[in-house]
Amino acid sequence: MGKRIEDLSTDIYNVLDQRVQHEPDTTLAAAYAMRIGGELAKSTLPRNKPREKGKMWASDLGKQCLRQAWYTFNAPQYGEPLTGQTKFKFLYGNLLEEAVLYLAEEAGHTVSHQQYRVEYDVNNDWKISGKIDGLIDNTLMDVKSTSSFGFKRYKDGINQANDSFGYRYQLGYYKEFNNIHPLPSRYAGFVWIDKQNGHIKYTPCRTPTSRILTLKAKEIIKAVDETEDNVVRGYTTEPYGKSGNMKLRVGCSYCPYKERCYKDSNGGKGLRTFLYNQGPISFAEVKREPKTQEIT
Repeated sequence: MGKRIEDLSTDIYNVLDQRVQHEPDTTLAAAYAMRIGGELAKSTLPRNKPREKGKMWASDLGKQCLRQAWYTFNAPQYGEPLTGQTKFKFLYGNLLEEAVLYLAEEAGHTVSHQQYRVEYDVNNDWKISGKIDGLIDNTLMDVKSTSSFGFKRYKDGINQANDSFGYRYQLGYYKEFNNIHPLPSRYAGFVWIDKQNGHIKYTPCRTPTSRILTLKAKEIIKAVDETEDNVVRGYTTEPYGKSGNMKLRVGCSYCPYKERCYKDSNGGKGLRTFLYNQGPISFAEVKREPKTQEIT
């Protein structure tokens, strides 16, 4: 009897549980060791190569802000460089992904099509390209590592209301436009990893249709051909408490182009960022001076 994707986390825990006898497949482990070594080497390479017009990534479809797309293709020089800390965070996520896929196979689940490239021509000048994490038990899967807070947010499923980073759009692209034969199951989902506490959870996901995804791609293409000021921001600012100060929303706070985008904020001084207990917060308008350290 085949394994069920719904039992993935339990099966992985059983492989690791010292109370459960398990004999590892050394050949399988060696293959994943090679993959992990590749991730380690790749992490030291630059990730700031200019993006060429005519080719968008699957992850671009999930970004709500069209102005970010404009900067990506027209003015990449304004982007914040990736720090060593940020790149280590990406590396950590990639290693956790490999660990989950290895343990899924070790537990008897079927894993296939890892890093399989999916391409789609939007028109004669533009195409979309991306690589899937893989199929587990014939189910298209995206493996995401997150904080304990994020895990609580997504463990019961991801939908339009809580999908702040557009994860469903990227997964939907792979589901709608792959040319895998025989076709995988119509099901798609996420494997969430709580990187602080070791929790793992699979959740199925309803993804956008091919029509919605194609329309989003065409919106991006149109925005890229506009001028900077004609492309509206994807997010508005929001009040921080009762101070009257206006801060960036989550989608903006992670954007590498936020300094350029908000260069005229705070009376032309640009964004002001202050360090709070929960982390740095960037303000587009400061009416009351925060009683905490400003980051310059």
